[in-house]
Amino acid sequence: MSRVIVASAPTRIDFAGGTLDIPPLHLFHQPAITVNVAIDLVAEVRVRRRAGRAIRLFAADQHRQLLWPSREKISWSREPFLELVARLIRSLAPDAGLDVRTECHAPAGAGTGGSSALAVATAAVLAAVAGRRVTRTMLIEQARSIETQAIHVPTGYQDYYAATYGGASAIEYGLTGIHRTSIARKPFLKQLERHLMLLYLGKPRFSGANNWDLFKRHIEGDRKTLALFEALKENAISMRDAFLRQDLAGIADLLNRDWEIRRRSLPTMSNPAIDKLINALRRAGALGARVCGAGGGGCLALVIEPEARARLTALAAGAGAKTLPCAVNLRGLVVRRDDE
Repeated sequence: MSRVIVASAPTRIDFAGGTLDIPPLHLFHQPAITVNVAIDLVAEVRVRRRAGRAIRLFAADQHRQLLWPSREKISWSREPFLELVARLIRSLAPDAGLDVRTECHAPAGAGTGGSSALAVATAAVLAAVAGRRVTRTMLIEQARSIETQAIHVPTGYQDYYAATYGGASAIEYGLTGIHRTSIARKPFLKQLERHLMLLYLGKPRFSGANNWDLFKRHIEGDRKTLALFEALKENAISMRDAFLRQDLAGIADLLNRDWEIRRRSLPTMSNPAIDKLINALRRAGALGARVCGAGGGGCLALVIEPEARARLTALAAGAGAKTLPCAVNLRGLVVRRDDE
């Protein structure tokens, strides 16, 4: 019987303030805040030691695998989609033989932070295998830094905080560091859960491209982009306050506002099919709607009237969208040992 170490980390629905979490943009829009809620579409990583020094990686959700003779021989040229986990193993794994199995329950390109959750879970499980004690802050920094290397554009922080802490978070990016605050207790999150709906639009996309476009325009001093970030900041502050008041109607309105701010400033965040679907869903009982992440496809998050769920599900299916489970995850990162 061999001992397996397992780590799981949740993905998230971003409610407001996304893109403000990319350094150093937050420094120009104080107080910069993002608001998100962790959901039970988790990324899971299982690691088992094996004899020798060879390392085998199997990405179950992508049906891809790689085998390297040792850690220093790690390469991803044959499977570029596995670059993130390969980089994490090369940087953080002990010098030993390992079987590594990864699986993310969020669809690829969903805009729910699946790659970041995978990075957090991988960093955590490799630390456990190596017998290293690491803080949550260290895990977040390791995961973010290595994912930045993998995707080749600046990455924000919010996804890693949701993956590590779970629950509902207001993450404030201050002059001297980052502070995460839990902004809702379990009873309200259960109430919110009854009003949440998550649709996969079936169009994977690379959020880094949209974020990188905004980043460049901001650094170049584009006035419309600067105004966009100010509007996102103000809306995020209001969203945090709506969570603290347990104001579901206010949350739905602010979700709509965040989306309108974004799609006006960056047309590639939406397309006619997405706009048509959102309008139809609102007429059928959706109170608030926003495409997750940086837009362009992926998942659509809704705040709905619970009694409209069946009607909305049928409408979405007719438009080719798939309804995904979106239970709120209260635990965040979990690392455990299994016997196989």
